[in-house]
Amino acid sequence: MQSGISITESTLLALFTIVSLSLACWLARQPAKTSVGITLGVLLGLVLIYTTSALVAFLANVLPFGQIDFWLSNLVAKF
Repeated sequence: MQSGISITESTLLALFTIVSLSLACWLARQPAKTSVGITLGVLLGLVLIYTTSALVAFLANVLPFGQIDFWLSNLVAKF
């Protein structure tokens, strides 16, 4: 069964999610008060995840992710 998302698109989403969560965790540790840190970390994480999801969705309409997957599979098959 084939899903509607390409490998390149899912890789970009995973990469951006890891970066977003890393930045949110870093920001959550900065303030002196725990409640402020948790609030800032959650807000930053949500904003970054939504923003990067929208960016990847936009890129999916602009870039041919299916063609990029095809090129990458051909490149890997040569090695």
